[in-house]
Amino acid sequence: MEGSCYCGRSYIMKTSGIDLHPGRRYSICSNFEYISFNISPLPIFLEVVVFFFSWIDPPVYKRSRQIIHGLLRRVNKFENEVTKLEKEVGRRRSTKVKLWLGLAVSWLLIAWLLL
Repeated sequence: MEGSCYCGRSYIMKTSGIDLHPGRRYSICSNFEYISFNISPLPIFLEVVVFFFSWIDPPVYKRSRQIIHGLLRRVNKFENEVTKLEKEVGRRRSTKVKLWLGLAVSWLLIAWLLL
């Protein structure tokens, strides 16, 4: 999506990461900034210098958000499972190498004793 803001700068496309609009794309001025104030334990964000904002994608309905959250939970669960399995594969490869080395050393010892 090409274009420019009212201030003359180009606008950029971003993707929303908040629960209310998960994965919904929007256009915003490249001059957009967040200022963070850490007055309390929770940071407070103020939007400053927003000249242009427009949704690209249509609104996400409540049922769609529920489905998306469920799918994201499943994806995260599977990614965690993959990580655990990759670690297990690494441990088993290490064990396999050690066993082969032990076997080779034992054969060399037996051959040396028989000579």
